[in-house]
Amino acid sequence: QTCALPIYLGDVILEVDVTPNRVDCFSMLGVAREIGALLDETVRVPISEYPATGPTAHSLIDVQIADPDLCPRYMASIIQGVTIGPSPKWLRERLTAAGLRSINNVVDVTNYVMLEWGQPLHAFDYDKIRGKRIVVRRAGDDEPITLLDGSERTLNHENLVIADGSGPVAVAGVMGGAHSEVTPTTRNILIESANFNPISVRRTARALKQLTDAAHRYERGLPPQLTEPAVRRATELVLAVAGGTAASGIVDVYPGLNHLPEILLSR
Repeated sequence: QTCALPIYLGDVILEVDVTPNRVDCFSMLGVAREIGALLDETVRVPISEYPATGPTAHSLIDVQIADPDLCPRYMASIIQGVTIGPSPKWLRERLTAAGLRSINNVVDVTNYVMLEWGQPLHAFDYDKIRGKRIVVRRAGDDEPITLLDGSERTLNHENLVIADGSGPVAVAGVMGGAHSEVTPTTRNILIESANFNPISVRRTARALKQLTDAAHRYERGLPPQLTEPAVRRATELVLAVAGGTAASGIVDVYPGLNHLPEILLSR
């Protein structure tokens, strides 16, 4: 349902009221597909192509999913030698038009791709990932974490976390931790694109009172097939706005792999 067409920053903004069952329309591409179906028009989907000449991603990070019932898929792309700074004007303006504030070029790319594809992403400072390993697991009872907003939280076994070799670095699907935050001194990053159980994310987000944009999408249920095009798009854009060298390949741990069913429709 189109509510308004205000002119802002020299652009046209569609303000769309999306019902909870249409998580596909929580993205630019989703809305484009809907309009394309209504108008019988072809949707132009971004094709991400970029050089990947760095070391293999698998040699740089080890990813394990300890609780696949809560995380069907986890992908990680690594970019070395980035320069953190302000985003270019076009990126800042598009985020502002969508109601988000600009933070820095890398974080802005993750937010931009979330808006474009509907897949939440998170960027870690790769050098702060202890042991160079990531384990997606349930938190321990009374396990502490400091979130990006500076709040100290105590987790329990019902919460899913992204942990490194020493402890949690993010609450899965909700918010990253302060320890591995991307800062102006960050030079190497890891981009997370994952799929999480919607019920787990909803319960955790409400228990922690962190109703973030990422949780808003995850709790409605996202297809695991969305993780790959989103992380490739983010890698492409980070290289464009922050420089650096992309690792060869992308780590993809996919215990929940299942093929999309074929559906027969009558004319």
